[in-house]
Amino acid sequence: MNTTSNNIQMNNRSHFFRITRRRILILACILVVAGYTLMSGPGSSGQSFCPDIFSVRRVVVAPMLCLSGYLLIIVGIIHRES
Repeated sequence: MNTTSNNIQMNNRSHFFRITRRRILILACILVVAGYTLMSGPGSSGQSFCPDIFSVRRVVVAPMLCLSGYLLIIVGIIHRES
């Protein structure tokens, strides 16, 4: 009986970590998409210059969101089940 209850507890624990891993990966994908969305916008052409290309949002914030999303994807993949 004891081994059956241990198996049930391990199965519940494994299910919890699968849900946690999925949530981490979903959050990471949302961060990556948000970063690329913040990077988008009008560009400059040969005839007109758009200084918005060098805004803090497009140069600093968006790449940091993408980088944190990619790092979180790595964490979600190698997250250990205890």
